[in-house]
Amino acid sequence: MPLRILTRSSRNGGFTLVELMVTLAMAAILAMLAAPAIGDFIVKGKMTNTANEFSGSVLRARNEAVSRNICVTLCMSSSAAGNAPACTTSGSDWQVGWIGFLNTTCDSNLSTPASSTDIIFARVTSGSDITLVAKGSTPVKKMMFDSRGAQGLANASQFDVLHQSTDYTTKYGTNICIDALGRFRVIPGDRDCNQF
Repeated sequence: MPLRILTRSSRNGGFTLVELMVTLAMAAILAMLAAPAIGDFIVKGKMTNTANEFSGSVLRARNEAVSRNICVTLCMSSSAAGNAPACTTSGSDWQVGWIGFLNTTCDSNLSTPASSTDIIFARVTSGSDITLVAKGSTPVKKMMFDSRGAQGLANASQFDVLHQSTDYTTKYGTNICIDALGRFRVIPGDRDCNQF
């Protein structure tokens, strides 16, 4: 019986150039398909975050007013870097930033905190493509909550969270409604507060 010698294949376990090119082409196609969905996810997240942050600030200002039995002012901020926070008198885009501070005299015209210890929170501008616009013929720049958490009938207002692209605003825009009692709710961007 003749002796057979078994030999191993001389081929190494690597990839051929063709296999590598096919794999890279498939990865590129999958990345192109996923890119729009990732962009939508990021924009939706930014818009939701802005709405939640503002709603949280309204809730915190109202709760501070009730728990401390004192008035609290929430307003658009005009403070530049290095300056003390103060309320602005122009514009309607709250994305420039906002501040909440104790208003011990319950003076609705008060535009600056009496001292730095009266500041409850300050939110600085994010400089993004999202805007938070006060809606109405006279856009709200300031709200004052009394010791019961109410802001007064004249200050019932609506804020719209918008994107610079109307397509994204249509898809993910929201409106924040604040009633005379200081309560808020978030509704779809294609609705008005007076429809609910």
